[in-house]
Amino acid sequence: MGTPNKILIAVDDSEASMKTVTYVSKMVHGRESVHICLFHVLPPIPPHLLEFGGAEDPTKEARLSAELKAAQAEWLEKEKNAAQGLLETAQTILTDHGVSHHQISTRFSPSIHKPNIVRDVLEAAKEWHCGTIVVGRHRLPWVEDIFHRHTGETLLEKDHEFSVWVVG
Repeated sequence: MGTPNKILIAVDDSEASMKTVTYVSKMVHGRESVHICLFHVLPPIPPHLLEFGGAEDPTKEARLSAELKAAQAEWLEKEKNAAQGLLETAQTILTDHGVSHHQISTRFSPSIHKPNIVRDVLEAAKEWHCGTIVVGRHRLPWVEDIFHRHTGETLLEKDHEFSVWVVG
């Protein structure tokens, strides 16, 4: 079971996400025991960086494997740098509403394959011992909304270990 004073906020580049951060900042204002983890799921590693055909020569195999790992690390670093701006924006919103820098941390989930946002969020919340998960609900045109499955709805259905806030 998570700790009630640890809150994970799933952050992406949407307006709903920043609205969610603002909502949480107002809810925790003045509560110094609360710690907030801003969490962002990175896009999946491109297929050409997942594996190579291999080589019969062990020396060449080792070199190609090392090159692939270096290319993956470089790609992940580039993606983290690209997402850093939105995490900084979220941190600024929190601090502007009175949340101290020492109460905020950031995490990324590097997805190797197509991201499973719900799984990644739940795993991060468990790993970090959060008691609460907060996600934004994106507004969609009504026709799309009928057929679209929202992350918050899936979290509410799947999990009973955390409190889940869906901010709309």
